[in-house]
Amino acid sequence: MDSEENFESFRLAVCGQTDVGLKRQDNQDRILITDVVQAVADGMGGHEAGEVASQLAVETLEELNTFSLKTIARRLPTVEQVQKQVQLADDRIRDVLESRGGTTLCALALIRSAGPGRDQVSQPMVIPPWTGSFKMSQNTDVLSKITPEMLAEHRARTEKVSAETQSSAEYTSLLLVNVGDSRGYRLRGKELRQLTRDHSAVQEMVDAGQITEAEARSHPHRNLITRALGAGADSQPDLTVLQPRIGDRYLLCSDGLSGELTEEAIQEILVGYPEREAAAQVLTQAALEAGGRDNIAVVVIDVLPAADS
Repeated sequence: MDSEENFESFRLAVCGQTDVGLKRQDNQDRILITDVVQAVADGMGGHEAGEVASQLAVETLEELNTFSLKTIARRLPTVEQVQKQVQLADDRIRDVLESRGGTTLCALALIRSAGPGRDQVSQPMVIPPWTGSFKMSQNTDVLSKITPEMLAEHRARTEKVSAETQSSAEYTSLLLVNVGDSRGYRLRGKELRQLTRDHSAVQEMVDAGQITEAEARSHPHRNLITRALGAGADSQPDLTVLQPRIGDRYLLCSDGLSGELTEEAIQEILVGYPEREAAAQVLTQAALEAGGRDNIAVVVIDVLPAADS
């Protein structure tokens, strides 16, 4: 895979898989693996709606790869172009399902950018105004209760990501895209770090100091998300431009994995299994052995030296 001039010329090697789990009859998780974009989508909604939503999400993102191959020299997308494609996915899901289903999305895309990405990532914590309404005893549809007024208030207090649109880009970077509670991690050396922040009821309760991280893992609201493509008032993705290093390993996964395994367990497997295929298989099997309560989606991405470097 060719790479533009950069601090380190790199290529990506990717492997992924999904599993229906032990408790579900249908698999609503989808993965995407292409030269340009990798993704995990976790569909939600009854009567096959979740499957349709997650499939539409990955099919729409796959078009980024198709577009990049239509020029003589491969042209990577910009932040703005990826953001527009995510919006297109949201529109298509709403058109087809009429808010009867939706999906999370966690994606990692090769992009061209006007400057290097952030080597260190810190997510600003802004407590949404609807968090105070979450009750331990009530298992409600959070998305339907977020009003446009609540959303406008929250966005006004949230740091916005500016899109880089210059056509004379000098850098090849990675763009991490997140909507919902599927996750993106980075293993650098032997240290694992979660790069995304869950858009979920329990995460916002943790941020507000209402519950602990340990309590969140068994909380009755642990499956309720506050942001999704195709459903609810808020489908705006979090976008983070990253500067990869040779040797980095990224993990994209649905909550069928992160909800069953601790961060320490995920780190141990990613460190202990250098082969991508083995790492993906062992992660999936570990989630099944831990209960397999949901569909499981795993994509392992290694940053390697460019073939010509």
